[in-house]
Formats: sequence, structure tokens, C-alpha cells
Amino acid sequence: MTAEPAPKDYPRASAISHATGTDFPTWVQRLDGAGARDLDHTAIARLLVKDWGVQEWWAQSLTVAYEQQIGRRVVGQSCEGDFSASASRTVGGDMDAVREAWDRFMTDARREQLGLSEGRLTDTEKWRYWRTDVEDGTKLSVNVTAKNGTAENDTAKNGTAKTDAASSSADSSAGDSPRSTLSIEHKGIETAEARDAWKRAWKSTLDDFTTWIKENRDR
Repeated sequence: MTAEPAPKDYPRASAISHATGTDFPTWVQRLDGAGARDLDHTAIARLLVKDWGVQEWWAQSLTVAYEQQIGRRVVGQSCEGDFSASASRTVGGDMDAVREAWDRFMTDARREQLGLSEGRLTDTEKWRYWRTDVEDGTKLSVNVTAKNGTAENDTAKNGTAKTDAASSSADSSAGDSPRSTLSIEHKGIETAEARDAWKRAWKSTLDDFTTWIKENRDR
């Protein structure tokens, strides 16, 4: 029988340790002690959330790594292949203003909670992008595009984004005021369970973003 590789040798072990505050070998010991070798994937992830307070999406990543460690899953193998999660929200403001608002909203503390690196900004004629790497090895792209023609026109006419427009209420429908759709695309997720966890996380994040815009409309 082939000996199990040391837990520290597994991909994402460092990211898991950083995100949870506990090194991966210790997690292996804890899970072994809790009888996790006799549990299925869902039960292990649930155990991590319930008994140790691990955030749901990290519980999924940690469960995959643990299953690799005990030989239930080969390194690099997903349950059913790569999965993706997406979410979107339409808010008031032109493309530049909405992306600027998102960049301000994504504070160091919020990015650390979600395991995100600092955002990278790129532009095309019809899109504004905020992209980043996720500590669990997945990829995130936040894409902003005009909901109607006014956002692009305002930027072209004035040469600057109307930043205060991004602070309009998300459910505002005032006439020709610029509105933009912010879409989250999260790819490379290992399992269906992790995908569902990230979907819930991004819905909650967009809810918080909408509230943040309302509270910061005059700042």
C-alpha cells in the first residue's frame, strides 16, 4: 500500500492554513479524530462548519483536500469536474462609477474574509472589469456593463464618470439616469457543494453592496 503524502504537500494546503488560521496537518488530525474517514463529503463539510466555524466555501475546499489526503480522491480530481457560480445586480450609475463603488466596497477586511487578492482593473469600450485570484485557487471576474445607453454617453460627453450616480438606490428607475449591471463570474470551483456555497456567498455580498451604495450615496 502506498504511503499517504504528508498533508503539507497537498495543493492549496497553504491557502487553507491562511484562511482558517489552522495548518492543514492539524486539520487532518482533527478530522481523523472526529471520525471523518467514515463520513461522506457533505457530512465532513457540515462538521467543519458546525464544530469549528469554518466558512462554508472553505469547508468545501478543506473537505476536498482531506479526501485527497486519505486517498478517497486523487489530487486534482473534482467530484464532477469544474463548476462555476454567478450572480448579478443592476444599480444606478455609469460603468466607471459602479466599478469604482465596488472597488471601494471591497475593503481589505472584506477581501480577506472572502479569500480574495487585490482587484485588477481593466477596460474595454463596453465593459469594466474587476478581476482577482481567490485563495482556494479559483478565479473571479466582476464585470460591469451599461444597462442602457446613457452610461456610456455620459462618460463620453463629460470625460469623467459620475461617481455620485453609483450611490443611487439599486431599485431606482428614474428616467434616463445611467444604470449598470454588475455581474460576478466565479470559475474553477471544485465541487457542486462548493459552487452552491459560493452562490450563497455572492448573493449575500451583492445584498451588502446594494446597502453600502444606499448608505454612501452622499459621500
